[in-house]
Amino acid sequence: MKNALVLFFLYFSISNIYCARPTVQASNLTFASLRCNSVQLNWTNGNGSARIIVAREGAVPSYSPIDLTSYGANKKFAGGTQFGSGNYIVYNSTGSNFVVVDSLKPCTTYFFDIYEHDNNFSNTLYLLNSPASISIKTYCLKMAFDIKFNDSCEKKNGFQFTNNSVSDIPSVSYSWDFGDGNTSTTNPLVNHSYTNKVGKIQVRLIATPSLGCSNTAVNFARVYPRKNAFIDYKSFADTQCLDNNYFLVSPQPLASPNGLSYSFSYSWNFGDGTKDSSFSKMKKTYAKDGKFNVELEITLNFTNPPGSDPKKSGCRDTLRFDAFVLPSPVGSASINDTFQCLKNNLFNFSNSDNTLTFFKWYFGDNDSSNLQSVSHIYSDTGTYKVMHVAFASTGCKGKDTVTVKVGPNLNSNFTGLDTFYCSIKNPVVLNPAAKFGIFKDYPFSIPNSIIPEIPGNYKVSHIVKNIYCQDTTIKFFRVQANPKPALGKDSSICAGANVDLSANDVGLYLWNTGETTPTISIFTTGQYNLKVTNGKCSAIDSINILFSSVPKIELGKDTIICKGAAVILKATCFNCSHAWNSGSTDSIIYAYNQGKYFVKASNSCGTAEDSIFVSVQAEYCDLFMANAFSPDNDLNNAVFTPRGRNISVKLFQVFNRWGELIFQSEKDNEGWNGRYKDVPCEQGFYFWKLFYTTPAGDKIKKSNAFGSVLLLR
Repeated sequence: MKNALVLFFLYFSISNIYCARPTVQASNLTFASLRCNSVQLNWTNGNGSARIIVAREGAVPSYSPIDLTSYGANKKFAGGTQFGSGNYIVYNSTGSNFVVVDSLKPCTTYFFDIYEHDNNFSNTLYLLNSPASISIKTYCLKMAFDIKFNDSCEKKNGFQFTNNSVSDIPSVSYSWDFGDGNTSTTNPLVNHSYTNKVGKIQVRLIATPSLGCSNTAVNFARVYPRKNAFIDYKSFADTQCLDNNYFLVSPQPLASPNGLSYSFSYSWNFGDGTKDSSFSKMKKTYAKDGKFNVELEITLNFTNPPGSDPKKSGCRDTLRFDAFVLPSPVGSASINDTFQCLKNNLFNFSNSDNTLTFFKWYFGDNDSSNLQSVSHIYSDTGTYKVMHVAFASTGCKGKDTVTVKVGPNLNSNFTGLDTFYCSIKNPVVLNPAAKFGIFKDYPFSIPNSIIPEIPGNYKVSHIVKNIYCQDTTIKFFRVQANPKPALGKDSSICAGANVDLSANDVGLYLWNTGETTPTISIFTTGQYNLKVTNGKCSAIDSINILFSSVPKIELGKDTIICKGAAVILKATCFNCSHAWNSGSTDSIIYAYNQGKYFVKASNSCGTAEDSIFVSVQAEYCDLFMANAFSPDNDLNNAVFTPRGRNISVKLFQVFNRWGELIFQSEKDNEGWNGRYKDVPCEQGFYFWKLFYTTPAGDKIKKSNAFGSVLLLR
């Protein structure tokens, strides 16, 4: 403890003897000559022997000098020792009042603190309170530019250069070097096209002044060659014969300029309406002769930088040349048909080209010909391959093969048609041997049927054909008119007269009396038939002849009928007309009403008249209705039921005194039991209606009746 006190006393005594801490801090810390990477700091000295500057990037220094510590300094920022977090000593010296700090970053803020000290090396004392401080931001010059590729093809290219440089340096100017000997000071946007250069071209943007900043930006424009390929015509056979022609053309791509990468696509237009984009080579066989203008469009494909227009582009080059196809020696060959039926088949083969030097036809049936045009007949059905070989003066030779067919003959025969018909209206059905034929030359109102009605000479043609051949069968027939004997209408003749019958028709006569003369005389009542025959045709007619006298009619004596009944009045006579005083013209009438009935009957022999008086009783003769009944359980007259002769009940109804319907039936032999809704009705009178029918000869008579009945209990 005693030694420690001695040491402390010695140190305190030495410090007081050899150290003098400054009392006035450096002031007026300013800057000058600011650049992108350096700055000059200026200040006014305090009363110390020296001063030290602490610098920090982006924030106020977090470090202060420590007494009795000596520091080395480096004016290159971050070139010396780091103290704490990002603190550097950039100045530590005596005398001068400025320093240039460099190695700074562009566009960056730096903070500086300056301290006075006594410059006593390891015993240095620092004035630490209230150091002078300053912050500065270095100048910015970020050089950059974009290139927009509007078009990148040689002779047609267009580029747009945009200056994207960022700077806070006053009065910066820019210039462009396009890499082809051309420059420009247009800013910030300039357009340029390259007329004499292809490839990857370096473009520079230069800034003035530099002030320690980078003054050049570099980018590249790409100019792609327009002419991409050529054809070596020395190895190209541009003229060929049509047969087996094959054009093979291989475009040779030009060497790619340095720095460019791209691919090719090919589009061929062969001049015959066909195109192809799947091959780089022309691989083409023409189907006809002629001169064909071939075009090849070669597209150089590449991808421009993003933002260019278009984003996907290509340079196109078009090559054009002609391909010649000489006509085939067999190209003018022709055949009249390729399918014929065996019957009458005749195939005509010809070649119309007069420049040919050789012909040869092989017909496929072991026969051939050296003629230019020749006809050939096949002796059997079948399929034959016909080959034609020919040579031309052009040096071309050709071979052509075509298939001909000889088919079996068609069958157009039909049955069902006779050679002769008497005129009829019934259809005659024709039966063809083959389907799908067509009948012609006679009206066919019904398919495959004729009606031989009109006299005359006719024919029927039946045609069977396909797309290759046809066969026709023709048959003839004759239609003769039937005789038309006409004996007239049935006749009534007064007794004692003679009658001659005649048909006045051509042919042989045969009467049912056995006579064969055109006219016969008859004297008795009966039916007379005549058959007239003319060749194969005949016809029959008949007539009824009645020998009659003056009409006789008898209506009978006056009579009485019941109410609702009728009497039949008959005035029948042969071939008579009738006139009743009722207005009827029938031979029979029904008399229902009371009165006198008169009739007049007439025929060609005379007239007869008669009359009758019909009386009608007041009561129904065919209906019996009780006037009272007793429905109690004595079983005598317990049900009120309609009774009558041959009556058929249609509707039977019973009403009470107030007109209320209490019973109804539509059945025969069904009556009223004196009850309503299964409750016994009171004693008294009830009213009834009845609708019924009765037979009246061959007719049905409708009738109705009504009355009252007494219900007793």
